[in-house]
Amino acid sequence: MKLDGRIEIAAPAADVWAFILDPERLGACVPGARNVRKLDDRTFAGSVTAAVGPMQSDFDFTTVVVRADFPGDLGVELTGTDSMTKSSLTAEVAIALETPDPARTVMAYRATIRIGGRLAILGEMILRATAGAMIGEVAKRMRAEL
Repeated sequence: MKLDGRIEIAAPAADVWAFILDPERLGACVPGARNVRKLDDRTFAGSVTAAVGPMQSDFDFTTVVVRADFPGDLGVELTGTDSMTKSSLTAEVAIALETPDPARTVMAYRATIRIGGRLAILGEMILRATAGAMIGEVAKRMRAEL
């Protein structure tokens, strides 16, 4: 499944960049996230609980920053496993920041997400709706924090 979009934030690009590279601050914006922690300069881990269609999923995840070239290229790879269904999730995410003016940033994102196991049988429509709702909530919380 591929997702892309743009999130406008009323904050300078340097502040947005620092925020998204801080796993604890960013993790606090993800609905259902918990125990988000930094493992090293490029790796963080945690758990996230989400309702995916009729199923409740509890993913333990690890995220690695593979590229970080401010402001135009941030790349991360995420892997996770659902403790309930043993479904797997991998994601590759690219983020670029644009600055229409010094006090405003547009965060453009592209994600390729692969889900295997029982959750995959729910279909892309349900998974896309769940992901879209989560992205909307993350954007709302980021705007409030920044």
